[in-house]
Amino acid sequence: MAVEGRVLGMFAEPGGAARAVRALRAAHFEVETAMPAPFPEVIAALGKPRSGLGAVTFSGALLGLLAGVLLTVGTSVAWPLVTGGKPIVSVPPFVIVVFEVTVLVGSLTNLAAVVAGAALGARRQATAARLGATGDRIAVVASAGDASGAGRILRESGAEEVRDVA
Repeated sequence: MAVEGRVLGMFAEPGGAARAVRALRAAHFEVETAMPAPFPEVIAALGKPRSGLGAVTFSGALLGLLAGVLLTVGTSVAWPLVTGGKPIVSVPPFVIVVFEVTVLVGSLTNLAAVVAGAALGARRQATAARLGATGDRIAVVASAGDASGAGRILRESGAEEVRDVA
């Protein structure tokens, strides 16, 4: 008879945690993790889609690039100064302003997207983090299945500690 429950496994290395996550997902367990840093192999094993934050930031940077060009060229054309026969619209002096406006608008877009995502997403704290699985270890919590089977998978994947949690 299968006993439903949650099992917590603690890993020192991301490779073992990634192996455990893949094996648990293949065995149809629900898997959550908590880790001190975003280890790519663990995140890939979870099968979560990539965040759209990079695309939002890039589009904000493109908008900043356009704004920087419009600001510098528009100002030079609106108030043409005598430049001794040199062109009024000259790229080298504009590069610094265009770069700075690009970075400014891109970073502000990123900030707005992060704030909006945090406010709208209402992220909940991961089960593993609630159970005190933080610090320098990677915690993997398996649920919605046979607790003894999950514990066995975690141990075989190299978990330093495996325990049942409520």
